[in-house]
Amino acid sequence: MKIEKLIIYGFGRHENRTIDLTDQMALFYGPNEAGKTTMQQFIIQILFGFPARNGTQLRYEPKDGGKHGGQLHISDPQYGRLVIERIKGKSAGDVTIWFEDGRRGAEAELKQLLRNYDRASFEAVFSFSIHELQGLEGLSETELSRTLLASGTTGIDAVTRLEGQLEKEMAQLFKKGGRTPAMNRLADELRSIEGELKEYRERTELYGPSIERLREIERRLLTSESEEAQIDQELKKLGKWQQASPLLADKKRLTEQIQALELVQFPADGKRQMDRLMDKLSETKADVDHAVNQQNSLPAVEAGEPVSILENLLNRESDWHQLRLQLEQQRQEHTELSEDCEITLSLLGLSKQQALAVEVSLSNEEQMLGKLKDVDVEEEDQRFRLRNLQEEKNKLAQTEHELTSFLAGEPPGKERLAAEQWPAISAELAEAKAASKFQQASSGNGPLINYMMIVLGLILAAYGFIQTSAVLMVLGAAAIGVGIWLFLKTQKPGELSAEYEAVLNEYAGKESEYEAVAKKVAEFDRHLDHLMAQRDAIKKKIVSYSTAEPDYSAKVAYRHYLSQIGLQPEVSRTMILELFGKIRKVHHVHSRLKRIEDEIRVLEERQKEWLEKAEAACGKELAAGELMPALRSELAHRKQQQAEWLKIKEKQAGVEQEISRLTVYREQLEKEQQNLLEYAQAENVPAFYHAADAWERKQQLERELALIDGQLQSIGDNELPDGWQLADVELAMERCQIQLAKLKAERHELLAEQADKQQLTRLLLSDTSYEEKQQEFEGKKAEFTELAQQWSINKAVVEAINQTMEELKEKKLPAVLNNAQLYFDRLTNGAYKGLAMNMDGYFEAERQDGTYFRIAELSQATKEQAYLALRLSLAISMKNSHPFPIIMDDAFVHFDRSRLQQMINLVTELQKEHQFIYFTCHEGMQQAWPNAQIIKVANTERSVHS
Repeated sequence: MKIEKLIIYGFGRHENRTIDLTDQMALFYGPNEAGKTTMQQFIIQILFGFPARNGTQLRYEPKDGGKHGGQLHISDPQYGRLVIERIKGKSAGDVTIWFEDGRRGAEAELKQLLRNYDRASFEAVFSFSIHELQGLEGLSETELSRTLLASGTTGIDAVTRLEGQLEKEMAQLFKKGGRTPAMNRLADELRSIEGELKEYRERTELYGPSIERLREIERRLLTSESEEAQIDQELKKLGKWQQASPLLADKKRLTEQIQALELVQFPADGKRQMDRLMDKLSETKADVDHAVNQQNSLPAVEAGEPVSILENLLNRESDWHQLRLQLEQQRQEHTELSEDCEITLSLLGLSKQQALAVEVSLSNEEQMLGKLKDVDVEEEDQRFRLRNLQEEKNKLAQTEHELTSFLAGEPPGKERLAAEQWPAISAELAEAKAASKFQQASSGNGPLINYMMIVLGLILAAYGFIQTSAVLMVLGAAAIGVGIWLFLKTQKPGELSAEYEAVLNEYAGKESEYEAVAKKVAEFDRHLDHLMAQRDAIKKKIVSYSTAEPDYSAKVAYRHYLSQIGLQPEVSRTMILELFGKIRKVHHVHSRLKRIEDEIRVLEERQKEWLEKAEAACGKELAAGELMPALRSELAHRKQQQAEWLKIKEKQAGVEQEISRLTVYREQLEKEQQNLLEYAQAENVPAFYHAADAWERKQQLERELALIDGQLQSIGDNELPDGWQLADVELAMERCQIQLAKLKAERHELLAEQADKQQLTRLLLSDTSYEEKQQEFEGKKAEFTELAQQWSINKAVVEAINQTMEELKEKKLPAVLNNAQLYFDRLTNGAYKGLAMNMDGYFEAERQDGTYFRIAELSQATKEQAYLALRLSLAISMKNSHPFPIIMDDAFVHFDRSRLQQMINLVTELQKEHQFIYFTCHEGMQQAWPNAQIIKVANTERSVHS
């Protein structure tokens, strides 16, 4: 099967592209991100279908929309030429096959075409990349041997994957000495459940003794509860007696102190109110004194001058600055224009009056340009005539040189004489030859020879006329003449005449030699005539160019015009336009300077008016540069005077108002103070404070008495028994507490034992844990049996796989290894002569000296060579059953130059029977593979073979 063409409708970044694969080896080159992998996936997905949408592989649908899919044009040894088209549709895409005989097919026909191979099988044999080769470096020896074995036998990679999966599942089920596998975990759980069942059986024998002990505990608890209640009542009574004794003594003492104080009433919070009034009176008095002093210290200030005129001028400050700026700009522009004008005049070499006298109107400029154009045309005509004259002189010299060289090769006189005599001699030679033949012929053949001579003469004459050969025409005429002469003259057989005999002896057999000489002389004369005619024509042209008179009318008119407009006629034409522009600029600057001078005078008058108004407002002389700062300073001074006057006026009014307010407030405070003294029945303030202290003492004693009464009321009956002291109460309470503590400790022990016995009996009566635990034990045992059965099945399958792999090694692998050994020998350039599998199932490479190395001991590149040898050998061995192309993605990047060349030589040999498609991002591969069809992925245009 050969892929002849790729037509991409839309696949990833590629859209509307056609690629012809004309050679057996196609090399797709492009830098990273150019789309090489996309093209590789295009081939595989068109053959085997688009991946599922929720899968890990990319579908390469166009990002910008459009038709998804394309065509592959295939040539197959069994089905002929056909086209496979796959476009977006169902999950894998809609596929259509067009056969050579006009039939159409779908997935079923495509499956037959692909020999029932799926994508995984195809990629396992016919498609591999650098990623697979790079993975060889990290493999163990066993994994590497398995990989090489899978490379050399088709289908074994799937079996290997199944074996690895089963071994993984078996390890998840059971592992010797393991803890996490399911069977190990179930065995531990079964042992644990069995121990719990044993404990349940032992606990059922404790039920009878526990019931009897519960009854005893209940009787003892009732007795203990009655005893504790009696002791508790006795302790409460003793406690009341103990608490009330000191409280009664304090109550008696407080009652006597209250009766000793005679105060009846006092203002609520009176002391604090008196303190507040005293503080406020002192503060108010001080404020009044301060206000009076402040009023007396205020100075007398006069009102300032008006500021309206200054404010008006300052409000127009922007106008003043704009006026100053305009005046400065105009003066600066006047200075710059004057300097520019002086520089321009110095460059022109004219005075200002001379420059202004020149007329530089547009009409004059237009006339001057016209005259310049006429002068240029006139000079161009002169230059053209001189160039033609010089060219003709050069041609004449060249022609004469050619003529001299040609005459050096003139034929010698002898050749020229022979060429001139040859036409007559050729005719005589023809007559002599005809006479000789006629003389030798028999008498019976005479008429026939005559006719043949005439026919021969006609043929030679006609051919000579067609070929324009005078010699042939002369020969033909001679032959015809001889034939006619023979008809007219009867001659008997005999010897030729002496004249004919001499001609034949001298010229017979030399016809071609004389023909060449005649042709050479004729060619020389013809070329000589051509050169002579060419030389005469050139001499005539030189005479005509030399005798022509030059015309300078345009130049004279141009100089006259410059004098008319006031310029020197000697001015260079290359500078005239720039000179014209400079003079026009001088005119423009002169006009602009006049306007600026007028504007400067107007602005200076306005500035003078501003200064006069400002000086009148300030009452002093001012400078133009410091006008606004002076106005602002004067305005600030006058405003400060007015502000100080207003501030003093406002302060005087405020002080007077504050004195009035403080006087009213002090009178109010004195009235409140008198009311407090009257309520407390005190003559003055010291007497008021003494009464306040006595009243606070009485309030404190009453509060303490009320607190004691409340405590006695909460205690209740607090009369002591007759004859008891406080020490007797304490001893009685200590005895009761000791007895009560013993009863409580006993009760706690009994309650704890009662709870344990009750829990045990309830558990023994109602607990179904034993049955549940027994059921759990049986379930776990059944689950363990099922897992053990599954482990046994997987073990049997693994053993069968190992036997299958041994059979593959013994039966199928040797056929592939034979070619793989040859390929490996060629790829390593004879360094390793063999590739085989040892008794332990590991691949080994035999070096040239007979030393064996395991594949894991070889370098990365040598491992890759072994892998490629097996892969290629397997693909070649399947040529008849599965004739697929071999697709490689940068599989040789680890090879040095020698190994790469060996690989290219091997693929070049194999590509006679197989198609190879190679994808690479390394530019050097294009030069390394000169016979490959190079396809640039970036532009998908076919390259030329190097």
